[in-house]
Amino acid sequence: MSFKHILVPLFGLDSDRAALDAALAVARAHQAHIQALHAVADPLKTTPLMVDVGVAIAEVVAAAERHAEARSSQAKVAFDTWVHASKVALGDRPEPHPAATAEFRAEKGQESELLARFGRLTDLIIMARPKSEQALDLVAVAVEDALFSAGRPVLLIPADCTEARLDAMLTGPAIISWNGSIEAIRSISAALPLLQKRPRVRVINVQDSHAGVQSAADLVHYLAWHGIAASVGETAEGGGSIAEKLLVSARETEAGLLVMGAYTHSRLKHLVLGGVTSHMIDAATIPVFMTH
Repeated sequence: MSFKHILVPLFGLDSDRAALDAALAVARAHQAHIQALHAVADPLKTTPLMVDVGVAIAEVVAAAERHAEARSSQAKVAFDTWVHASKVALGDRPEPHPAATAEFRAEKGQESELLARFGRLTDLIIMARPKSEQALDLVAVAVEDALFSAGRPVLLIPADCTEARLDAMLTGPAIISWNGSIEAIRSISAALPLLQKRPRVRVINVQDSHAGVQSAADLVHYLAWHGIAASVGETAEGGGSIAEKLLVSARETEAGLLVMGAYTHSRLKHLVLGGVTSHMIDAATIPVFMTH
């Protein structure tokens, strides 16, 4: 079991490079292909009609076009600079014994529609969470689309992820958030290729006492069948939300990766995320692997 095809949405943000670096780290470990995807916005579809407030629509569309062109240019420059620096081979076809390869695709359309279309035929979607609030909102929506519309696992990387932290993401200690839910076990199953060959894996029990839910000890036993030596832990003591306690536990164990299920409070609208998921998108300081 391994990741062979990795999708990296590029937004024309400074954080794009971090996502590409993380994708390459995973791709080299699994001899995978990286598909960098940039959604080229259509200003006529994304610009609100503002004529009634005295703004000429032509000027608004022209400004939106300039913004879209700037983002597209920055995304392509980020990809080209990364290819040159990392010396990754370009290609878009599977080879008999390939090393890591990469390609860039710019597609015109809505970000959500393109993520659903391309994301369903990939093994893993990797994004980086930027530092600015406005850019973070953009990426947060894309994470939600990847999780709920594409239905694929997402690896969310901090924008300041260094080479040492990327190495820890692949080979260092890891923690798993466990509450016995379907979302949690789906995420763990998808993350198995990333959990093997680690010095420590800690299962953090965050579940309430529900009858019929398998325990953290049961999960540890299951992981052993996959050659993963894990142990059971509890969330950090003190106040704070479950998400905050998980991040404290990650710091205390020097974890390089957090694996958790992604939850929503709404069956009708996927943009209403559960508190733990939202907090991780907003504030996680280590790579987080999520599946819905």
